[in-house]
Amino acid sequence: MSLQTLKAPPPDFLRHHLRTLPIHRTLVRSVEARLFWELDEELVEPILDVGCGDGTFAQIAFPTHHGQIVGIDPRPADVREAHERGAYGVVLVADGAYIPCRDASFPTVISNCVLEHVEPLDETLREVARVLKPGGRFITGVVSHRFAELLLGTRLFGPRYGRWFNKISVHHNTFSPEGWTSRFAAAGLEVESWHYYVSPGAVKLFDLSHYYGAPSLLTRKLLGRWLLVPALSPNRLWEPALRKIYLAPSPSEGPYIFFKCRKLGQSVPG
Repeated sequence: MSLQTLKAPPPDFLRHHLRTLPIHRTLVRSVEARLFWELDEELVEPILDVGCGDGTFAQIAFPTHHGQIVGIDPRPADVREAHERGAYGVVLVADGAYIPCRDASFPTVISNCVLEHVEPLDETLREVARVLKPGGRFITGVVSHRFAELLLGTRLFGPRYGRWFNKISVHHNTFSPEGWTSRFAAAGLEVESWHYYVSPGAVKLFDLSHYYGAPSLLTRKLLGRWLLVPALSPNRLWEPALRKIYLAPSPSEGPYIFFKCRKLGQSVPG
């Protein structure tokens, strides 16, 4: 039997997130980290992260790229925290509608659960395309048009709950796969592949766990971290249920969509 070079198994992103984040964030972010890992060989450096936030996701999800990512975010406090986490070579306070980088300066741009919050969206996508090299890839996870209707609260209380949840989540853009694809195309980004992630059943647990994790918001505001004492957190009791969600295949429909796009032009060498 011939020997083959095998890709190393992924880190246990679920367990890493359980030690860091409340349950509702862990449920989604751990799946997203796994999805990005599956495309790790296509993440050609340097990488631009649009809407990097406080750097928690990049610190966990991109262990092989630390120091080779440029992060931008409009919130100075998050940028300071992201810098301290050390996942980024450079972190800048900047809005996605004006990215302070030269044309065609990145072979890869990523953005995780950011575009649904962005206004103006079209300008931001044009900026992403501008800073991408021809043939470069834009990889992103976004909220779908099914998000609000799949929530547990919507089933219990009706559509008004879903509209309220989208409002407090600051979801300005929740499109179908076709809607997102047309927005990307208008900016010069061709969709190579897409799939839903997090099942309709799992998003009901996501909704419920928001209320379970409400005290973590206070911990975050007062102490700058989500979990008071991570080693003593009851998060570990949720691991068996979350493990099934983490390892589940892509559903046929769902609240989130994972896109891999390409800027039209000559391919970027790997």
